[in-house]
Amino acid sequence: MQSPLVYVVPKWTEICARDFKEGSERLCEVISEGETKIYNFDTFTDETYHRLYDHLPNRLADSDIKPENKIWIAIHQQMTELEAFQLFSNRLNGDEFLAGIGTTAICKAIAEILPEPDRRLEDPELIRKQIRGIFEMLAGQPPTSELMQMVQGLKQKGIAIRKACEDYADSITETKIGAALIIGIARAEADLEIMEESLAALGGGGDRTTEEKLKVADKLQLAQRLQAAPKLQAIAQLAGKKIAIAAKMQRSKVIEGRTEMIGVTTGNDLTRLLPCELVKLTIPALFPVFAQGFIERSLLQRELISREPLAKGPIVICLDSSGSMEGSAEIWSKAVALALLSIAVMQKRHCRILHFTGRVERIDDFAGNAPDPNRVLDCIEKFYNGNDTSFTAALTGALESIKQHEKSRKADVVLITDGLDIPSQDFIEQWQQAKKKYEFSCYGILIADGNQDSAEATIGDLCDRYTTIDNLNDDSEIESLFTI
Repeated sequence: MQSPLVYVVPKWTEICARDFKEGSERLCEVISEGETKIYNFDTFTDETYHRLYDHLPNRLADSDIKPENKIWIAIHQQMTELEAFQLFSNRLNGDEFLAGIGTTAICKAIAEILPEPDRRLEDPELIRKQIRGIFEMLAGQPPTSELMQMVQGLKQKGIAIRKACEDYADSITETKIGAALIIGIARAEADLEIMEESLAALGGGGDRTTEEKLKVADKLQLAQRLQAAPKLQAIAQLAGKKIAIAAKMQRSKVIEGRTEMIGVTTGNDLTRLLPCELVKLTIPALFPVFAQGFIERSLLQRELISREPLAKGPIVICLDSSGSMEGSAEIWSKAVALALLSIAVMQKRHCRILHFTGRVERIDDFAGNAPDPNRVLDCIEKFYNGNDTSFTAALTGALESIKQHEKSRKADVVLITDGLDIPSQDFIEQWQQAKKKYEFSCYGILIADGNQDSAEATIGDLCDRYTTIDNLNDDSEIESLFTI
């Protein structure tokens, strides 16, 4: 291990940094890039991680910092003087994953501004070790003239190597270092925003406990998958917006349930007071009596009990994965599916996401609590690009999930498609009978593709209600769906 440059990294922080590096291909690439320019770049990444992770970094005394580390002294000094870095590190303190994301972005920006040296820089400390080794070998005996010549040669070489490191540091201005740090922080902020949105979208709607439960390795896996797939980033970003709409629509719903009066109690809830108490407000002489009772919570009021509605059945989302859905329709439909998954989490309902073409391609079941984001990513990652569309296959798979939760009523099936399929009349009749028997509803989302008349007729036969989406950017057309 390299000796400290400017800061001493505590053992625990060193372990955290090592674990992050082992799981992050991106940081490893940054370190490789930096090491081609200067030999101790890896140690610099550890010290940057230390400054982001630990609240009180351990700086070496000036007398203990080797002169060849002039470049790192300058960079660390710019970090200290830059207010944006201080605010950024305060946000990341104590979080292994966030500190790693910040380290990656900042070190990447620094690696980019480091010039290619005319010849590879060497570590003067290796020369010092050689000289110490010679004197340790002598064990107090006077050196021969040949050994002294060797020592003098090594000293001259060490001075030259140290001078090369100092000249390299002088080739980079403070202004350039400061600009690189600002760029690195901005990149890190963008990466963190994507991760935050993605964890919310893929974790069932933004419950921070989901993020807190994830191990650093799981977060790293998620981050690397998102960075490698712009489509997944687009789905997660759009899903965040749809989830916000879904949450708003859920808050505006009237709660299904009833409140019953079971007796009389005392309190000061103005909405529950008995008429004999309210009448005191109309008689000035009795107002002090009312006021005293209000303060003491001794006014007579109705005692109520809320009858909670029965648990609802599953939400089953059937996603068309035929070739014509490729592109914006696929991204939009999967974002809507994630919003519906967030509703299932809110309502503690089972959720099934089913991908279909001419057959059922994939089924994922989620139990009704906050899901593992990597598992959700597995669910939405692949597009099957099928040649056919079969509503019969999709809805049969949906019915299987409903039968598995037969004790729960009021399931919801959502069919999202742009395709045209004409199921047999026998299937349509069986489907209608199943809806009555198991008391579930079916909603259709038809993405406009120019064949609306015949498609709407088919969707109308299968669904209790449906919406035709002419503009994927118009959220008003799907708001009613999010009231399920």
